[in-house]
Amino acid sequence: MKHLRLLLLASAVPLVLAGCASRGGVRKDSGALAYAVPAVNPAVYAYSDTTRMDMDFAAVDLAARGTVELAFEPAAEGLRAMARWTEFDGVFASPNGRVRADASGIEGALVLGVDGRGRVEVVEAPRLSASMREVVGGPASMARVLFIRLPGRMVEPGATWIDTVRVAEESEGLSSMFEAVVTSTWAGDTAVAGRTLRVIRTRGVVTLDVQGVTQGIEVRQRLTGESNGTALWDAERRLLVAREEDGVLNGTMELPAMGMRGIAVRSRSRTRLALQEE
Repeated sequence: MKHLRLLLLASAVPLVLAGCASRGGVRKDSGALAYAVPAVNPAVYAYSDTTRMDMDFAAVDLAARGTVELAFEPAAEGLRAMARWTEFDGVFASPNGRVRADASGIEGALVLGVDGRGRVEVVEAPRLSASMREVVGGPASMARVLFIRLPGRMVEPGATWIDTVRVAEESEGLSSMFEAVVTSTWAGDTAVAGRTLRVIRTRGVVTLDVQGVTQGIEVRQRLTGESNGTALWDAERRLLVAREEDGVLNGTMELPAMGMRGIAVRSRSRTRLALQEE
């Protein structure tokens, strides 16, 4: 049931991407809690990303891990970031079998526009093999683990900022609308390896609607839930050091032509990202 792939990916849409224009670049010495060209450039990250979707009649799993080099440079309206995957191992498992992908399925770099708040847009996408598209979905999914939302200005400890994220996607006859209201808080500081890092807590209230026709089968799905995360930000080096995020969505799916209604759906996702220090 190939439409399960879209439903799985849609339920894992990041809470940190907004598909907006890259505006509002911040000078590196401004003191703002914001993205700028970092002191470590390029930065190398290791990450892992997993999602499991359980339904009444099937379970679907997505797992990926890899190493990515992320290089920044100033741009006319903010920053430009270039991501290159040096390692990748992913698998998509469904009742139809398993699809595996590795770094050989990524040809070229993912080029992104980034503003001071961490909002991104895809400027140039790499060429992906068929198996890679099955596992990662597309460039937005590849970029999602690499950025968090920041206020883009000077704030004090305890400050809270709210972002409303809406993402519309279409694939293989299905359309999805994802909406999340994300509340982020500078919860304090912590010391790691002699460096003082900002601790940022996030909570997203999420709604996901999917509908359309794929392979002649009408699909309707609505999920709601939340995502909770923690990020460590190095204000001195203007650098994301680590982030983790866990999400749970619940809802129902309908396949009207097959007489299947009220199918219970539960999705769990987990993302981990860590800077690789020399």
